[in-house]
Amino acid sequence: MVWSPVAMALVVALGGMTFTWVHVTKLGGFDLTVAYVAVILLGGSLLLRPYDTMLSAVSLARNVLPWLILYLCYLLVLAAHLAGFPDKGMLLRQIFFLLCGITTGLALLQSDDPARTLRRGGLAALAGFLLYSELLARQNGLSWLTTIQVFVTQGDLDYVVYKFLRVLFRAAGDGDAEIAASVKNIVAASLFVVLCIFRAGHPTILRDRWGQVMTLVVLGLMVLFNTRSVLVVTVLAMIVVFIISSIRVPRHSGAGLVLKGIVAVFLITAMVLLLSSDQAATAQIGERFSFADASTEGRLQQVGFALAGIEQSILFGSGLAEINGQLVHNLFLGAWLHGGLVAFLTIIVAYTMIVAVWVRFVAQIAFRRASWVLPVRPEWIAALPLLPLFRVWIAGDAGHPGFPEWMALFLFFAVLTMNQQAIRPRARLQLYRAGEATVP
Repeated sequence: MVWSPVAMALVVALGGMTFTWVHVTKLGGFDLTVAYVAVILLGGSLLLRPYDTMLSAVSLARNVLPWLILYLCYLLVLAAHLAGFPDKGMLLRQIFFLLCGITTGLALLQSDDPARTLRRGGLAALAGFLLYSELLARQNGLSWLTTIQVFVTQGDLDYVVYKFLRVLFRAAGDGDAEIAASVKNIVAASLFVVLCIFRAGHPTILRDRWGQVMTLVVLGLMVLFNTRSVLVVTVLAMIVVFIISSIRVPRHSGAGLVLKGIVAVFLITAMVLLLSSDQAATAQIGERFSFADASTEGRLQQVGFALAGIEQSILFGSGLAEINGQLVHNLFLGAWLHGGLVAFLTIIVAYTMIVAVWVRFVAQIAFRRASWVLPVRPEWIAALPLLPLFRVWIAGDAGHPGFPEWMALFLFFAVLTMNQQAIRPRARLQLYRAGEATVP
């Protein structure tokens, strides 16, 4: 099979998702990384096929235009309220990340083999991240193996974050002394997207052994990255995937149910024993998920701060308002606080539309198997929107979706659009055979 330049560029762009921390250059104060450059090059490849890109844009617009227009209106309202304030590039980042998502979605719509594209892109992203980070670590006298050993034996997440990850980020960065905590969060969120697209690209009915291996590796990396929100989304996604796949392909074998029950009891028992042990790593994990840390306390303070600010100016908002030098980590409270009631209502309606599409998608793939014809695992495609729908409640940058969130959202809508395009000829053929259509 000969791949087009767009297909090859798309694999490179997907493979570059985990390289948001590798600096390339500064562009007007914006840190241009390998991940962003890869998507820009993907956009250049789309310009080589303007007619196909235009058709893809028309197809994608049917599914994204209603909520996308509302989101752009929200950004306009927010821009008007933040005019003259030092928003530190928040709105420009939104436009850029949004364009990155659109570009990736348009490219996927032009793929002749979406399953292979997603599979190769996901593999390239994880393998590339592990290989490059290990190479960079060894150049600085570090190693993944040593770091994992320290975490398991000592439960020292500070070592992992500050003496390992921060060293890597600084070595691949632009030389700045400060490395924001959001850097590792973005990489963790990108790993979630990578996991979903890799698992979605396994179209056969056989068990995805390599996908199971990747799942374990990604989960382990998320624990090391100390990114609780992404880990919660990943576990939630796995539950959603299991439920959907169980409904789509029901297995009522008595022996199978007994075996699954035994395995489930064994795993639950093992998990209880593990978490009740005195190992340093498990103690640290338990402490993180007790939700009694400074991160949780800080977000609760932000909620109170936002509600107080909203109460003072319900209609027009307070403009740019920060607490302890940070914006409120919640998209909806932030919209009302910074942009007023109009901004809040606009973003609420936009996200309600996205949720409605997602719920309908899940219902269709779960209960109407004939509604899915692409050789792609739809349950893993359904997991993609969970990232932006969850993290906007607690993420930094005023809760706005970041690069991986927009990529996840448009990959979801692109695959949804591709399935709609693939199913129309089949439906037309059925009508023709039934005598209700004259042209096949």
